[in-house]
Amino acid sequence: MFKTGEVRACELAGAEFPELAGKEFSVYGVSDPEAPESNSMIYVRTDVDESYKNVREAIFVTKETVELPELHPSCVQLKASMQKSLYGVLLERYKKLLPVYESEMTGGSYISKGAKIGADVEIAPFCVIGADVEIGDHVKIGAGTVIKDHVRIGAYTEIQEKCLIGVDDMDVYRLEDGVCRDLPHLAGTVIEEGCLLLAGCIVAAGDSRTTVIGRSSVVGMLGDVGHNCVIGEFSSVGGKSSISGHCDLGEHVYIAPMSVTTNRISVGDRAYLGIGAVAIKDVPAEEKQFGNPARKVPDFKKK
Repeated sequence: MFKTGEVRACELAGAEFPELAGKEFSVYGVSDPEAPESNSMIYVRTDVDESYKNVREAIFVTKETVELPELHPSCVQLKASMQKSLYGVLLERYKKLLPVYESEMTGGSYISKGAKIGADVEIAPFCVIGADVEIGDHVKIGAGTVIKDHVRIGAYTEIQEKCLIGVDDMDVYRLEDGVCRDLPHLAGTVIEEGCLLLAGCIVAAGDSRTTVIGRSSVVGMLGDVGHNCVIGEFSSVGGKSSISGHCDLGEHVYIAPMSVTTNRISVGDRAYLGIGAVAIKDVPAEEKQFGNPARKVPDFKKK
């Protein structure tokens, strides 16, 4: 879990969440229902991992028909017919309780006073760096890049011009009056050391688990990595490719330019998606796939 802040559960109470009144435990952020953690908010879309029984002092948001046997007494279950809408309102309330940091103009860029910036970091003009951002040593950030809140960037990473890091992706909910809103993406973004992000690429923040770009990985020009994605080390996402939300890419994966993956699929270690491929199901490790939909290339015997 990415620790976004520390808010007491009772501070989230009110007309929408009377169940939280008097609950003094701390909530540090959100966690994935596939790996639920204590002191977090957990959105149960369909199923939750059995390990939830070991979780303490957490808030589970579920459909009103869902029961969680053996849920620890220190936890709270919030039920609704439109549980995603309830979760969105809960996150908005949590977000408003987080600390607000002022920004200051430094070297032609707006940088939050709460940002932690390492040694020998180069930040070009016209950048915006948000709250709760940590940037390692020897990082280069190109002109016009926006780094939103709750981002960690490892040492020796290079982020080129006009990239968007830690932004909200499309994960919408609707209020009772039909107004459309996007879930606050509070699970954070981690770009590990030695990565290269080329001009104009987008890396979305997570809203139920942290988005991670693994060590020494590359995102090409205008490439797009969606929310809740985890990309293993030494992997490449080609230019104008789109990795949809909640995908897992292994280590040494190559995604050729203009390729697409649909939501919630995995691409195994050393797998390869050819140029323009559209992956609609899991790609096994070390397999090469091409086309739309993406499929394995037949092995032809040499004559």
